Amino acid sequence: MLQKIGFAILIGTTFILPLFFLPITSEFYEYNKQYLLIISSTVLLLIWAVSSVLERKVRIIRNPFTLPLLAIVASWIVSTIAQTPNRTEALIDPGNTGTIVALCIYFFSSVDLVRTKKQLDLLLNTTLASFSLLSVLTILWNTGLMGKILPWAAFQNPLWSPSANPLSTFTLLIVLLPLLAVFIVKQKENSSKTLGLSIAALLFIVASGMIAYRVFRIPANRPIFLPQSTSWSIAMESLKISPLLGTGPGTYLMDFTRFRPVSYNLTQNWAVRFTSSSNFYLQTLATVGLLGLLAISFLVIKVASLLAKVAKSSSESALHIPALSSLISALLILVSMFFLPPTITAYFLLFTLMIVTVAALKLTGSSMVHEANIDIVAASESGVRTPILPWVFLVLSLALAIPGSIVFAKAYYAEILFQKALTAAAQNQGKNTYDLIYSAIRANNLKDSYRVAASQTNLLLANSAASKKDLTAEERNTITQLVQQAIREAKNAVTLNPTKVTNVENLAGIYQNLLNFAQGADEWSVASYRQAVLLDPTNPNLRISLGGIFYARKNYDEAIRLFQQAADLKPNYANAYYNMSAAYKEKKDYQNAYLAMQNVVNLIDKTTPDFLKAQGELEDLSKLIGAQTAVPSQPVKSELEAPKALPSPKVNPPLNLPSDLGPQVTTTPAPQASPAPTAVPAP
Repeated sequence: MLQKIGFAILIGTTFILPLFFLPITSEFYEYNKQYLLIISSTVLLLIWAVSSVLERKVRIIRNPFTLPLLAIVASWIVSTIAQTPNRTEALIDPGNTGTIVALCIYFFSSVDLVRTKKQLDLLLNTTLASFSLLSVLTILWNTGLMGKILPWAAFQNPLWSPSANPLSTFTLLIVLLPLLAVFIVKQKENSSKTLGLSIAALLFIVASGMIAYRVFRIPANRPIFLPQSTSWSIAMESLKISPLLGTGPGTYLMDFTRFRPVSYNLTQNWAVRFTSSSNFYLQTLATVGLLGLLAISFLVIKVASLLAKVAKSSSESALHIPALSSLISALLILVSMFFLPPTITAYFLLFTLMIVTVAALKLTGSSMVHEANIDIVAASESGVRTPILPWVFLVLSLALAIPGSIVFAKAYYAEILFQKALTAAAQNQGKNTYDLIYSAIRANNLKDSYRVAASQTNLLLANSAASKKDLTAEERNTITQLVQQAIREAKNAVTLNPTKVTNVENLAGIYQNLLNFAQGADEWSVASYRQAVLLDPTNPNLRISLGGIFYARKNYDEAIRLFQQAADLKPNYANAYYNMSAAYKEKKDYQNAYLAMQNVVNLIDKTTPDFLKAQGELEDLSKLIGAQTAVPSQPVKSELEAPKALPSPKVNPPLNLPSDLGPQVTTTPAPQASPAPTAVPAP
């Protein structure tokens, strides 16, 4: 009975997961697919454990993938514990340690559920049916027919897909085509099954062709990926920090900001911060180290070697076909990971194909797969033999499932609340936004992005309250509380993950925005921006932001030094020279101001609106130095933002904030343990 329930869960998850999404969390697709996977894995694990107790033995299916998968899950867990600054996020966020552990539990709990050829065929047909439906949805959206069938459909983008990633959908449909081709060719009679497979193949081809046309022929639809050369440089630099364990799962943004080469600033997408590499293997090398890469390589070698053995087999059994075709598609998925970051759907399909392979080999009686019954028996004084290992397995499964379910349930509830907060913010409902964000924090106080959102919300509310004239003592007190909470939440985010530059940059920005509220905020902002520069040393924008504060404080020499550093990091960055020119002008060094502005005019896009502004400023500078200089006259465009003077206080007199609200500056961005954040009272 339990085996039938487990098999039903396996079939249901196989069909639903590629299509599953819910618009109730801040990320509709990957996050919800991961939670569906976690729920299925937990239930299947408990079914396996209870079945072991009832059968008085632990049944294990030994197969070629056992050791590689155990090596993968072990390397991810060890790296997470030893290296990742915010371990909770590594467990919860899609594609990291939680995903890997759930997939491995799903695999080991499922391989014994497929016990007959009929069940094997049903698993394969369910997989193909799910992706066939995904193909139909893709075709309907690409042709615009979905809007006519469902006029109320919220998703009008022709590239929309339940996978949220059209390129991933394209890749998975392509890698499944060889599986269909092998089945069609190997069919010995023209049956209804052959017709069904042919229709599925046609759907796959049409859907993938439509995606390819829209993605590859229309530049605006092309996704942005990190160049392979940059991924390689980042991986090599990360190895210098921790060669065996990497920097930890979920830390690729940290690796990117710390280790990207200066040459990256000359690329078109230089301002984009990537949270993942386009090459899964290089990302694994950077974040999980050599141990993780060796474990993944072990799996790739196993799949390739097993494919070679099955292909050479002379077996005429019908069960030979699913093993061969599944291995071909599995290997293609692993190859695609050299060029595309894998999605939850890609991971899941890979593991489903491995389950199909093991089941097919087991049913053919292959020596590579066999059942092992493990037990430890204790004999009582009366001579009764009592199995121990099944009970140990059940206890361990419950010890993993119960606290894990609580943690993941609270995290999911927090995501629902956070999505409601984002909706309230979009509707300018300040109080609801505030209340919902803090409800999300109470449900999951280890998510640094919630703390960042809370800091911004407090700051916006403080700005709104301070816009009134003739503040009362109570209103001034409320503003003080909001300002203090904005700083504390920004600091909490940094405490949770001090290696994430966006957290430090947010804290620096909070201080910078408080220059018109509180005394000493400029010093705190400078200290935080310096810390951000340590975490993102090749980012010219951070130097410009830091230089802007010195400019506002009339420390023009330091401002010029930082603007020059920004220009050195990105020699074709017009805004760096524009800020430099402004600082030289305030210093009354008109000659250097003129030379810097010449660089602006030479670099700036001549189709932008600000080009005339740069022209005019260059002419003004030429008059100041008494120079006669020919300046281009055609109308044109720009990207310039001059440094700003310190704003006049919004609150008079300025707020006096406690010194403990200042930044805790570290001299090295090395990963460290994350202490729990302090509770923050509502104002």
